[in-house]
Amino acid sequence: MYGKNERFINITSVILIMIIHRPLEAKKIEETTKWLLVYGRRKTGKTFLINNFTKFDDYFFVKSDKGILTKDSKQISYDTFIEILKRGIEEDKTIVIDEFHRLGKDFFDFLHYSKKKGKVILISSTLFLSKKILSEKSALMGLFAEVPIGIISLKDTLKVLKNFSFPKKEMLEIAILLMEPIAIDYFSEKKRARTVIAEVILSSIKTIPALVGEIFTEEGRGISAVYEGILRAVATGKVNSGKISSYLFSKKLIKKDDPSIIQQYLNNLISFGIMKRIIIFNKKRFVYKLTSPLSRIYYYADEKYNLSERKVSENEIVSIINEIMPKLVEDSIREFLADGHGLRESIVEERDFEIDGCLLKFKRPEILLEVKWGNLTKKDMEKTEENLRKIEAREKVIFVPDKKDIKSEFKVMDVGDLIPIKS
Repeated sequence: MYGKNERFINITSVILIMIIHRPLEAKKIEETTKWLLVYGRRKTGKTFLINNFTKFDDYFFVKSDKGILTKDSKQISYDTFIEILKRGIEEDKTIVIDEFHRLGKDFFDFLHYSKKKGKVILISSTLFLSKKILSEKSALMGLFAEVPIGIISLKDTLKVLKNFSFPKKEMLEIAILLMEPIAIDYFSEKKRARTVIAEVILSSIKTIPALVGEIFTEEGRGISAVYEGILRAVATGKVNSGKISSYLFSKKLIKKDDPSIIQQYLNNLISFGIMKRIIIFNKKRFVYKLTSPLSRIYYYADEKYNLSERKVSENEIVSIINEIMPKLVEDSIREFLADGHGLRESIVEERDFEIDGCLLKFKRPEILLEVKWGNLTKKDMEKTEENLRKIEAREKVIFVPDKKDIKSEFKVMDVGDLIPIKS
């Protein structure tokens, strides 16, 4: 039943329920026999994934006031919870504890001294605490296997959308949006992809920054401001550490314009799945990208057009999305192909040319990628092919909205080559 689109019809309306299966994450949770710590920022679908795609015997949710709810929403005392947990461990049961960090040190000590039987699955959205729990000073160090949950993969969203009759370009753009789980409720077969994206942005102006912002609040306001500053810098194209540092210094968020000051911040954002680092081919440098397309659109729009401080029309948001969509597609396709072929992502940045993707096997280029998401003129194609000739690789790919009638000496691909589309 999972991974399919199901329609339930009543007398008055048609309700579309979209369920996106995440087989890789579900398999890891199911097949790992060790106790598990499942973590990720808010609204990445951690609880939904475990409740719908994994097997367990008991589920508990810890409220912000430390009250504990059972899977049928009954509240129980901490002592009762511990007794049930103790018995479940003895009986080799699988027990899920959601937002476990709210229970504090006494609970951590209980886990430390418990028999390591059964399977305890802890879920948390507090990434700094999750990091501390896994640190060498923690009583829980070494007891849990880590399962970080990020946004949904493009492969999984495309698998669902192939059952619909979208034009190829629309399919890919809506698939990129649906990688962010909070966007699923806005899905509509009848609306253009960029219109749906605009609706999500306009309806989530307070929600989107909160998805990431709450991760860092425990570390203090000043540090949280630095993290948000990094996200804003990267979203607006300041993608290397030097430019990020200069941006933060200009905003008086760091005391000196020195990239070494922000390395730990960058490393934390990467380890929490908020950003990724991509190497530049044949250079000892990197570029940084936000992993969430929705966060990237929001921070880009807010930084350049002051989205959060004024009333913005849907047409204006669509115009902003038009600006950033080609880069979102470029990054998504590069990642998709790299993951699918087991290669490492890199890009090419030379003085006189750039290439969108250079997928590496060790240090050797295997696939070169150019993504052309606008109107592809004859001149554009000639320039693209000229750039691809400059580096040797086993395969050279030009990715376009629809490859019909496009000819090239190199391989031309569109979304139909990523996931077979129902005819």
